Amino acid sequence: MKNNLLLIAILIAFTSSAQQRLSVTEAQELGLQNNVKVKNAKLEVSLAKKKVLETIGIGLPKINGEVNWQQFLEIPTTVVPANMFVPTAPEGEYAELQFGTEHNSTASITASQLLFDGSYIVGLKASTIYKSLSQQSLQLTEQQIQDSIAAAYYNVLVAEERKDFLKLIAEIHQGILDEVQARYDLGMVEDLDVDRMALTLSNMEIQSENMERMTEVAYLYLKLILGIPLEEELVLTDSLPTLLSQNQTLKIQEPNIENRLEFQLAETQRKLSKLDLRRYQSQFLPSISAFGTYSQNAFRDDFTFFDDDLRWYPTKVIGVKATMSLFDGFSRIAKVQQAKIELEKAKNNQSQVSESLSLAHKVALSNYLTAYHTQKQKSKSLELSKKIYLKTMAKYREGLVSSMELSQSGADYSQAQADNAQAIYNLLIAKTNYNRSVGN
Repeated sequence: MKNNLLLIAILIAFTSSAQQRLSVTEAQELGLQNNVKVKNAKLEVSLAKKKVLETIGIGLPKINGEVNWQQFLEIPTTVVPANMFVPTAPEGEYAELQFGTEHNSTASITASQLLFDGSYIVGLKASTIYKSLSQQSLQLTEQQIQDSIAAAYYNVLVAEERKDFLKLIAEIHQGILDEVQARYDLGMVEDLDVDRMALTLSNMEIQSENMERMTEVAYLYLKLILGIPLEEELVLTDSLPTLLSQNQTLKIQEPNIENRLEFQLAETQRKLSKLDLRRYQSQFLPSISAFGTYSQNAFRDDFTFFDDDLRWYPTKVIGVKATMSLFDGFSRIAKVQQAKIELEKAKNNQSQVSESLSLAHKVALSNYLTAYHTQKQKSKSLELSKKIYLKTMAKYREGLVSSMELSQSGADYSQAQADNAQAIYNLLIAKTNYNRSVGN
């Protein structure tokens, strides 16, 4: 018995742990942790930071060490005029000489430091701006994912409300069908009334079953965006009435286009294009660097380089080097001209983005106002349809109206409920889009 209780407790604990209870805000936070697009955008930010470090490293000192050993299997022979050593030697006679040792080794350390390079300075600024670009892209991706999660969440709530309503209406009409059947059995109504009510109930049950499947699909889509297992149970803690009450106040704000991430991205792209132009222009300037080398050389007839008694010969060199391309076949000039064109394109794109965002705000405001007033009307229509439906059902039971009128009233009530739920969804989406359009 105790083992059974323990097993039940474990199963309950497992079931509880596999259940997710989420509000809209919690769902958005979870989605930002799990969504693949957000993860990749975060990796792009990390990559941009490493790019900055890579660019900084170009201007830091460079130190290289080198050790080499070589063995002449046959020492090179050089010929010189023999009369250089023997004055009496005839003209045209040469002496064969071999210089050097069989084993040679060199150990050296070379240090260099970039003193000036226009391309490096511009590249350092560009890498920092590129990091800002990746961060802005991450923010925009997170914003888009949040909006997608909210839309999917609202869609589930609408489907749930529609499903529950259709199930309730089907149950009510099942009761009415039972009443009509009982009255028919007593001979009080014709079989036509029974058939009409059965047909109405059948249509309602079909709608209810279809909505059941649509609700399941809505849940699966939400789980997919959230990045949680599709088999995991998901419970939504927010409701449409709660969300509606939070968005029923109509707030009109002035837009701030500069706060829109899309505008900021276009501005950053323009800055990058400007720096790209400067990078090509800076290539007309010289690159200056300092260097120093310390090396030791050893020459041996045998491989005795680790013998402390034998000598190594040092060499020390320091210097400054300036490099400048004098003529490259007009390649740099062409690159500068191309960069100027790209900069103009970036300016045009920024201007177009600004205009598009201004238009998007006006459209979002119009949609928001339309959705706000539509929802108010649909809510009133729902109350009116409910009132008509209840009165028609009462009259039907009293025999004052036909089953046809009751069926039509039920269909009108069902449609009004669907329209109201859709109007709430449209209002929530319109409010989200409007808030984005003003730069919030």
